[in-house]
Formats: sequence, structure tokens, C-alpha cells
Amino acid sequence: MCSLLLFSLAALPIANQNIIDVFHKEMPPSLQTLEVTNTVLSEFADEYEYKIVYHLITDTASSELIQQYNLPGTHFPFAIAVNGKYSATINGQTIYFVHFPLFMHGIGRHEGNWSMDHLEQVLTDRSLLIDENTLPVLVESEETTECQGEE
Repeated sequence: MCSLLLFSLAALPIANQNIIDVFHKEMPPSLQTLEVTNTVLSEFADEYEYKIVYHLITDTASSELIQQYNLPGTHFPFAIAVNGKYSATINGQTIYFVHFPLFMHGIGRHEGNWSMDHLEQVLTDRSLLIDENTLPVLVESEETTECQGEE
């Protein structure tokens, strides 16, 4: 009976655990994004009892979770998953907490469509999160083949 209960608790979906997974690289643009993101997360960590877990993208220990979340199998510099979800609908627009946030625009090809304000909105109202994680489509060009600082 006890082992059945433990199994049942282990099978609970990620969405009920109040976990924020932060994926980053040890490169200047990702670390700059991480610093600003941590400022926002620190405002919510105690209030909403979120557990913040950091994952180094290049660490093989992170690869299983990256795959589980359906994050890019190739290069990506930053992502945030709130209770296992990184896509949200805010003001009728699909927001993806993958790649660099808006304040990093001009960095290169990994420019996302999310802001710290979007992150705050999702942390305040988790109903904005979309159940199915979808990835943004990046527009590739010769001018933006690599992220500045990550060559």
C-alpha cells in the first residue's frame, strides 16, 4: 500500500509542482538574460512557493529534460518552463519563453518574442500557460547566423 502511494505521488504531472525550470548557457548573452530573469523570479519565488531549478543547456544531465519538454534539439540559448510549460497566450498572442527576451533583440538569430512583463503575467496567472508546448519558428538570414558573444 505504501509503495503504491509513493508511485502515485511520483506520477503527478509537473504542472502541479510549482517548478520553474530555467535553461541557460555559460555564455555572456545567456548569463545577462539569466541575471535579469532572476530579478523577476526573485519577486515571485516566496509569494507563490515556486521552486526554481537551473539547468545548464550544454550539460548532458539536462538533455533528458530538454527532450521531455520538446525544447530545440539543436542550439538554443535560453528557456523558461513554468510547471513544465513554456508557451502562453497573452493578449491573444502566443508567447514562447524560449530564446532571448525582447530586451536582447539585436543579439542574433535567437531572438524570442517574450518580455519580463510576459513572465510576470504568467507567474501571476498560470492559466495563461498553454498545455501543449510549441516552439517558435526562427527566421534565418545570413546576417543573423550566430548570437553575438556565442561564436
